Amino acid sequence: MSASTGNDLHDLLISTSPADAADEIGRFVRADSTAVDDAVARARVAFPAWRDLGLAGRTAVLERYAAEVESRREELARLIAREVGKALWEARAEAGLVPGKVALALGDGLRFTETLEAGPEARCTFHPRGVLAVLGPFNFPAHLPNGHIVPALAAGNTVVFKPSDAAPAVGAWLANAWRTAGLPPGVLELVQGDAGAGGTLAEHPDVDGVLFTGSYAVGRKLREATLDQPFKILALEMGGKNAMIVLDDADLDLAAAEAALSIGATTGQRCTSLSRIFAAREILEPFAEKLGALLRGLRIGAPLDEGTFMGPLISHAAQGRVDRYRARAVEAGGEWLVNRAAELPSPYAGPGLALFQSAEQDHAFVRDEIFGPLASLHPVADLAEAITAVNDSDFGLAAALMTQDRTSYEHAVGRIRTGILNWNRGTVGASGRLPFGGIGRSGNDRPAGITSSIYCTVAQSHLEYSGGLDAAALPPGMPTP
Repeated sequence: MSASTGNDLHDLLISTSPADAADEIGRFVRADSTAVDDAVARARVAFPAWRDLGLAGRTAVLERYAAEVESRREELARLIAREVGKALWEARAEAGLVPGKVALALGDGLRFTETLEAGPEARCTFHPRGVLAVLGPFNFPAHLPNGHIVPALAAGNTVVFKPSDAAPAVGAWLANAWRTAGLPPGVLELVQGDAGAGGTLAEHPDVDGVLFTGSYAVGRKLREATLDQPFKILALEMGGKNAMIVLDDADLDLAAAEAALSIGATTGQRCTSLSRIFAAREILEPFAEKLGALLRGLRIGAPLDEGTFMGPLISHAAQGRVDRYRARAVEAGGEWLVNRAAELPSPYAGPGLALFQSAEQDHAFVRDEIFGPLASLHPVADLAEAITAVNDSDFGLAAALMTQDRTSYEHAVGRIRTGILNWNRGTVGASGRLPFGGIGRSGNDRPAGITSSIYCTVAQSHLEYSGGLDAAALPPGMPTP
């Protein structure tokens, strides 16, 4: 559970702030295949003792970890803001979620792995899988890997954690907090590196499962890489092309505010970020005016400034990707209502809202996950057309329905094919007490959140009998002993 430094720059992962390239946050040794092998071996050796410590013993360590993070929340928040460019208000919110995961995992989460009684002589118990790999993203570099690590450790697994190569310092901070809490050596191993290190770890034959948050493209590669390891569980939380429906009876002030928040939060770099809006024709113009005014007023600036709403994108490469999609909006048939691009230096990306004349979605701009603060606005005739439009997507993570009629919302429940469907709330809102995941290219039906304990354990069924031989119960033709 270490993050050492070295002298050969080729072997180092150097973390700098996307807001200031001169702000060097730390240097970390890149894990080669030997380092990954060693980390997995140490986690394998540590597994039996951690498993056999029992829930009470593990709980004590997890609660000390929660207390340690709670006492250093502001420190963690400022590190997140520096390293990934997240605005301080968001970084503080993320840091606040980290210690709370422990209580959720040890409370409601354990309900899903309680012993199942199927009669006086039949039951099912749940047990740790062994060594689990956790591959973390950059957009929530503490909260999302923590959401895998905590339930995995609570269930008795050991973990090898590879943070995003864009957030190695946050990963090292988490590992240090576990060490300070008294987690035994080998129970959480930290390896730093890029996609190569992640692939080596995921494919390792002594890893029993891969818990991943990231893009569809990487999730697909992980599945391909482990095709010959069907025993290895994959929990893949991937991307989204998330949608909002605004009906003609919606509270337009609320709808505009929730839409602006869902477009701009984390500079559009959330898997639940809003990128498609389907509004009733009757209210499309006033809704567009309200939303446009909010997007034009969002404060963009240095992430550590208290008044900043949006910080930079994670990198200049990310900026280039967003700019390429931005340039194609008109080609796709859109008309820019808001396009805050030229006013900002790279890697800052202003929000964009493009109006389309129909709900047709046959261009990459309205089909691909852009991972930036760009959204399309489409007119629809009614709820039925809106549901069809929302479902016309390769992804299925989050959607929102803005209406004052709960009947309309209940009609959409189950008909909109997403893992998350919110009513009069934006797409970026989620509860840690609920499952979190999606369908299609958004996930593989192993949602994170409160149900994480399910994929962190394996079920063992038991038929049990304490009596003697009942010769009369033997089948015909079988002799009595």
